[in-house]
Amino acid sequence: MDDRSTRRIVVARIRVIVLVIIFLALLAVAIYAVINHEPVTVLKNYLENRVHPALFILLMAVLPIGGVPISIFLVLVGMRFGIVVGVVLAAVTMLFHLSVTYYLVHSFLRVWITGLLQRFHIPVPELQIMSNKRYAIVFMLVPGLPYMVKNNLLALTGMPLVPFLLIGWLSQYLTSIPFIIFGGAVMEMDYSVLALALVLILTGFLLQRFIRDNLPASVKRLLSGAEAEDRNDPDV
Repeated sequence: MDDRSTRRIVVARIRVIVLVIIFLALLAVAIYAVINHEPVTVLKNYLENRVHPALFILLMAVLPIGGVPISIFLVLVGMRFGIVVGVVLAAVTMLFHLSVTYYLVHSFLRVWITGLLQRFHIPVPELQIMSNKRYAIVFMLVPGLPYMVKNNLLALTGMPLVPFLLIGWLSQYLTSIPFIIFGGAVMEMDYSVLALALVLILTGFLLQRFIRDNLPASVKRLLSGAEAEDRNDPDV
């Protein structure tokens, strides 16, 4: 096994560990919220009284485009606005993220964005595999690269705007809903919904890992952010 293969394995294991830690952290928050209501009450009052709705929506609409993890806002939007409104706001803002990303990638910033991705060893030259819409959906669905990076890579394929928006929005929005439910359930102290959210998050994670493990090698390389090793790979 060469150094590059070893590096990919190590990176993959680190990502699994990070995802497990995130899940355990969410579980710890849920347990703590059940045991002690006061911190949740304080947070609820702060979000409702100190954070203006327009400011929150503005931050949620802008910051993920620049690389801030979308998961933070997904949990907070459920806390701030409740599950129903949070789901609607997430749908609108994620569609906005994709639209802006598509415009930026097809503007004079394309060269700069491509250079930035290559600097972090993300295999931009292999993006022709994403012309297969089935692989594009799976790529956007399973864990691997950050939210912002995935949006930029999908836009770089040259895919027309409408399928780009449909693939990017549906695949990522569906996986975001459990986090919104989690945030809303913590804020409302609804234990049954909280348990449901945790089960959905864990089930989604396991399903995504299963799908990822059965992908062609070329798609796995793109998800891992590793450079291409062989242009003649039969799976490309």
